[in-house]
Formats: sequence, structure tokens, C-alpha cells
Amino acid sequence: MGALRGSRAGPAVVPNRARHAGSVAAVLDFAVTQILGDGTGLAALPAVLERLVAAFGLRAALAFQPSAGQQPATVLAAHPPDAADPALLAALSMAQRDPARGVPVQLAGQRSGSATALLAHSVPVDGQCLCAVALIGDAVSWDEEIRSTAHAVAAVVATQIRHADDPAQPAERQALTQALIAGAPIAILAFGADGRMIEFNPAAEKLSGFRRDDALGREMAGLLVPERDRARMAEHMRTYLETGNPEEFTGTMRIAVLRADGTERTVELTPVQITLGGTPVFAGFMRDLTEIERSHAELADQTERLNCLITAAIPGVIIADEQGKVRNVSKSFGAMFGIADPGDLVGTSTASVVRRISGVFADPDRFTRRVTEVWRARQPLSGEQVACADGRTIECDYWPVLVDGHYRGDLWLAWDMSDRKELEQQRMAALEAELAARQLAELAQRQLTEQNEQLQQLDEVRNQFLAIVSHELRTPLTSIVSFIELIRGEADGLTPEGLSFLGIIERNADRLYRLIGDLLMLDRLEAGALPLDLDAVSVPELVAEAVRAATPGALKQGIKMEVQAKSGPPMDGDWRRLMQVLDNLIANAVKFSHRNGVVRVTATWRGGTWRIDVADSGIGIPSDEAALLFRRFVRASNARTAGLPGSGLGLSIVKILTEMHGGRVEVSSTLGKGTTVSVFLPAAKP
Repeated sequence: MGALRGSRAGPAVVPNRARHAGSVAAVLDFAVTQILGDGTGLAALPAVLERLVAAFGLRAALAFQPSAGQQPATVLAAHPPDAADPALLAALSMAQRDPARGVPVQLAGQRSGSATALLAHSVPVDGQCLCAVALIGDAVSWDEEIRSTAHAVAAVVATQIRHADDPAQPAERQALTQALIAGAPIAILAFGADGRMIEFNPAAEKLSGFRRDDALGREMAGLLVPERDRARMAEHMRTYLETGNPEEFTGTMRIAVLRADGTERTVELTPVQITLGGTPVFAGFMRDLTEIERSHAELADQTERLNCLITAAIPGVIIADEQGKVRNVSKSFGAMFGIADPGDLVGTSTASVVRRISGVFADPDRFTRRVTEVWRARQPLSGEQVACADGRTIECDYWPVLVDGHYRGDLWLAWDMSDRKELEQQRMAALEAELAARQLAELAQRQLTEQNEQLQQLDEVRNQFLAIVSHELRTPLTSIVSFIELIRGEADGLTPEGLSFLGIIERNADRLYRLIGDLLMLDRLEAGALPLDLDAVSVPELVAEAVRAATPGALKQGIKMEVQAKSGPPMDGDWRRLMQVLDNLIANAVKFSHRNGVVRVTATWRGGTWRIDVADSGIGIPSDEAALLFRRFVRASNARTAGLPGSGLGLSIVKILTEMHGGRVEVSSTLGKGTTVSVFLPAAKP
């Protein structure tokens, strides 16, 4: 307790009249916002304790988790940081504990002799106190405002600890990661240090032709790497594992990938070497270049054909780029203007070409000025006729080359009008072909843009929905549940009617919390983003555990539970998901049973299949509605009429989880006499 003795000790507890107005509310609002908000949690606890010390003029404040027996308490945070010394913790551990009210504790060994601690505990959860708050000051007595504030902070911290232990949140993050991998438009794969595949997304299936289930667990080199490259791949992995040097396997590279049908594809690979839990993992992002290279080859072929067409064109043709450099010249242009080798013009400027051919025309200066005017205006021009010195008439056309509205160069055409009709027909045909090609290209570009926009909109809608459900609904519900616990901690000031109302709020908040969880789970299940953690499962043990968990709640409703599970072989399954199936079925059976009714759970093994029956003696289901109950939000009409609560999602989850295990679900019911839901699951393969 040395940190409480020196000159850093704060003033005595500040009387109510000296405290800043609204300081208590500000401290509680800060605690709820920071500790229960997204992404902060207990990291904000030191700042909350600092505000407590400042608001009430304390020496110190600390939060800790009490422990049973002789084990030391676990310190969560303290202000100042060195306040939680062993002597202080020992004194607090010996103090009498009252989870409902703050208890003042006299601290021995203080030089001033007047230091006391106010000790407040959160409401126990399953018999365990998750957080205690100790305030250290000079006051002999502590008023009700300080007690209530300490108790509220302890409850807020306990709420965060309890919800942080909820496995649903990391499961959601894992589901999101899996969904991103599954929905990625490029192939993603990963393999461990032993070379065996541990991830293979749908895009990788499409690229390689291998199914994910067939790829996982197989050696990557033997599956995807052509035989000629396998030795180099093995040597690279060995070098990286021994030295950490990735060698040439860094950055983007082009490699060949072997497909399931024996053919090869050229891909662009971006390798990534990562370490998970101290174990190296090799990951890669692959983009198929086969179609791109084919497109490039077709483009090169079309370019070559265009060059041949320009070279052999009847009109004189010059094509220049945006810098005014000549890129293509036709032979007919050279013949028209007396140039022996028109290829010499390629790479020169159009201005130099104009100067070179201007002497052919009757008025060279006018021709040069007119060409400059047309080029600067960059507007299409056709039918411009210019007289030549030898009596010919040359008709000139100009077209600025625009790509997506951007200037990319110039197209100049020159026509000898000696045979005007024939040349006019040829010119019109060439222009129509060019226009048609341009329209087709623009149409294809528009369609591709529209498709991309639609896909982006669908993805944004889905992400917005998940964000709203996860943040805008879950976070307020967490605060509601937390403040319900705070109010229950002040139960002495509530009337029996108030306690009843509080129970109604708590039940409905819990119901909404579970409904949101069911919606998110259904979304992940239908997206294939919730994999099974398969292991050998004993069906009799599974059934017995499910009945044990449901019995206390059933007894409260006057329902008797009976279980009978015969012996049989294990099955390949996910214990947690199968338990969720049984929990949903048993909860439905209890809910729809009459008081003093019986719910029977039986498990039998026959013909390589486990059959689990959950039977009740309740209200039953109309015969024409039984087949519809496994759809989302579908409930029996008599359940709605009876006013029994429910969302209609539980059986949907049961059906999907059962089918993920290779099984099926059946239902049989007699109206007014009861319902039996049967789950059929295959046993493990030998």
C-alpha cells in the first residue's frame, strides 16, 4: 500500500456540494460507452478508474476479480498504476463481501490512520463474482452516491467480461473471414509446412477443376504443380523453412498450373508466406491469365491484320498518336504523293509529313494552314477537296481517335477523285465497318460496367445488412441487458410490480438477442460460411447431455423429461452443432406441451443410421402444415392462435445443420395429441 502513503495521495472524499455537476452521470456514461462499445472493452478500464478518482477526490481506485480459497485476486486495472500492491490486495481479500452494497473497509498500516476502502461487487454469475471495485480514500463514511457509482462500474465491467467469453463473436469474425475467402473472385489456396492443402476456395475449384473436398489434405505440389516444376517447388519450401529466405518466390509471377483434366493453365501468382501459431503457412492468390493471353494474342492478330489492311488500302491512310507521331502509313499514300517508301514516315511527326507533301498541291501554303486548323479543332471533317499542281483533286478526311472520350490520336484519309464513284463506295463501306465496330465495343463496355455495378450493389446491401444486425441491434441490446443487471442490483428500491416489469423486459431482450443470433447463423449456414468441426461423437452421450441441460427449465414449466438411448457406434459430427439441433427440438417440445406433460427423447441405432426422436404430448400440428415448418419464419397456425412465442427459425436451423451432417429430418404429428420430430444421422465410416 506504499502507493497510498506518499505525497501523491489525493484529497479526502469530496463532499457532494464540491463535486462537479453531472460528474457521476459522466463517469457512468463514459464507462458504458468505452467498456461496452465495439473494439475497446477492458482496455478503457484504467481511464474509467482515473475518472472515478478525479470525480470523487480519491487516493486510488482498482478493479479486480476475487478468487476462491487461497488464490490471489486477479487485478484488472488500477489508478494510479502502482496502487494494487500485494498488501492492499491482501487487506481487501480479508474484507467481508456483500455483492449488493458497497462495504467500507478499514485499511491497517496507513501512516495517516484514516485511510478506508469502499468495496463493491458485481452480481454473481453462476456463483462467481466477475468484478469487484475498490475505492481508496480518507473518508470515515461513504455516501450513497459513491456506493451506487462503484457498484454500477463493477456491473458494467462484469457484463463486458461475461459477453467477451461468448464464443459467438469470434465465430462471427471467423464466419466473415470464410465468407470473404469463399466469395473472392480470384483463386485462394493455402498449404502447411508439410505441403498439404488447408484452404481451397470456390474460385480455385473453378480454375483447377478439383473439388475442395478432394483438394484439402492432399500435397499441393502433386495436385497443382506440373511434374517438371515439382523439384524446384520442394527445394524452395525446404530453403524457406530452414533459412526464412523466400528466394525468387516473392512478388507477382507467372507460373503453369495443372488442372484436374491434365491440361495446364497460365496463372498470375502472388505468394504470401505467413506464420500462424509459430507454424509457417504458404498462401497464394492466383488469377487465370489463359483467357487474357488469348485476348492479347487475338488483339495482336487483329492489329497485324489492321496493319496489313492499312498497307494495302486503296485510299491514302496516315494514323498518328496523341503526340503527333506517325504510326501507320498505307502504300497508296506513298504512291499518291510520290513517296517511294512510305514506311520511312513511321515515327516522324505529322507536321514534317505535311511539309514534305505540301509541294504536290497547287497552293502549298493554304494546304498547310488548313491542315493546321483542322488538327487544332479536332473535329471530324470529310469531303474536303484540295487541288493538286498536276490537275488532280485530292479529297481529304480527318477523324480524331477518341477512346472513352479521351483523345488518342488522328486518322487522315486522302482520296484520288479520278474515279469518284468507286472510291466513294469504298470509303462509305470502310466508315460503316468502323462505326459498327465502335458501337459493338461501346455496347460491350456498357454491359460490363452495368454488371459490375449490380454486383457491387448486391455486395454492399449484404454487408450493410450484416453491419446493421451486428452493430446497430446487438450493441444496444448489450447495453439494455447491462442496465437490467444494474437495476436488479438495486432491487431493494423496486416494488414487486416493478420487478415483474423488469423480468418482462429481460425476457423480451433475451428473445430478441437470440432471434438476431438465429438470423446471423442462418445467413452463415446458407452461405456455406460455417464449417463443421468433425470428430467422433457418441450419440447416447450427446442425447443424455442435451436432456440434462433442458431438464431444469422443463421442470419449471411442469414438464417431465424422459430419455432412452441405446448403445451404438459413434458418428462423424460436430458436437456443438448437433447439441444445437437437440436443444432447438427439446425447447420446441417443452414449449408446445401442456403442463404436467411428458417430453421423451430416444436414440436408436439401426442399419448404419442413428435415429433420434423428440416426442411431446402437446398441441400438435395441422396435417397440411407439417411439411412447411422447416422454412424460414413459418409457424403452425394453432401455435400463433395460442399466442405461444417464437420466430419460426429454429427448425430451419435444425434442418440445415442435420443436412450438413449428411442426415435428414422428418416430422409426424396428431393435432391435439402431440408431435414427434425424428433426426436421422449416418454413423462414422469404418
